Amino acid sequence: MHDGGVCSPAIVFFMAIILLLVDGVGIAPPAPTNPVAGGLPKLQALLGCEWWLGGNDHGAHWRWHAIDATLGVPGLPQSGTGHATLWGGFNAPQAIGRHQPSYPTIALRERLTHESLFHAVQARGKRVAWANAYLPGYADAVAARRLRHTAATWAVLQTGLPLREVSNLLAGTAVSWDIDQRLARTRPDCEALPIIAPETAGLRLAQLAHAYDLVAFETYLPDLAGHGRIPHTPAQALQLADGLLCGVVRALRPGDTLIVTSDHGNSEDMTSSVHTRNPVPLLAVGPGMAACDDVSSLDQVAHAVLRVLDD
Repeated sequence: MHDGGVCSPAIVFFMAIILLLVDGVGIAPPAPTNPVAGGLPKLQALLGCEWWLGGNDHGAHWRWHAIDATLGVPGLPQSGTGHATLWGGFNAPQAIGRHQPSYPTIALRERLTHESLFHAVQARGKRVAWANAYLPGYADAVAARRLRHTAATWAVLQTGLPLREVSNLLAGTAVSWDIDQRLARTRPDCEALPIIAPETAGLRLAQLAHAYDLVAFETYLPDLAGHGRIPHTPAQALQLADGLLCGVVRALRPGDTLIVTSDHGNSEDMTSSVHTRNPVPLLAVGPGMAACDDVSSLDQVAHAVLRVLDD
């Protein structure tokens, strides 16, 4: 049964996995310049954990530990290769010999065309939901090369999965990258979008899991805040992520498993606007959490997801 919305380990039937990428969150010791250490108070209170305690912590129904995002490659980890690593299930920076900013290279896109977590889940006869919504004008911006697909978006398109739109946000069957839709509604033709509580966004992800075996979502808020590219401080971005995660955890069914990680550090060090080489968190909540115990680096997360599905 439920204990504060968290799943009991007595239930061994895995209904669904929710995999969330929270971009730009590293693990570092508490400091006045580290908003991550105390930046998820709702989730920490709900689970009873501390993000910096010895690099790991656990409870009856959850566990977390720090994992490597450098992947054996010199330099600062970046989102282009970090995202490709998580959603592709392979060591992307090692594959191209460097960390790639923002978007995957042509070589990585070619590999993601045939090799991704989404492909692997579908090959098992399982259902995948990519929960991110795309705003009007996205396709035109990509066609005009003003934007490029993230690694996840590229991989999703190669599997034939649909990209959710504003209509899905209005119907409550998608989540905006900015979580509460505050930034999304400032875009053209998005004025009808209401501002929602981050917990509501988390509830949406948990409800999608009723119809799918894997629900996947990524938010870039902490990273963009760390770079000063949005009107949010890192603390404000983390507050939104905090609410989102609490919304998911409280709504998990007894058989559902939540897995949360990041692609690189950034928002944990406000003394700099660039990325860090700090480890990133891997949080698992629910009956499939043991599959994450042996994960030590970002390229192993997708394989842990598949182990849960194969159980």
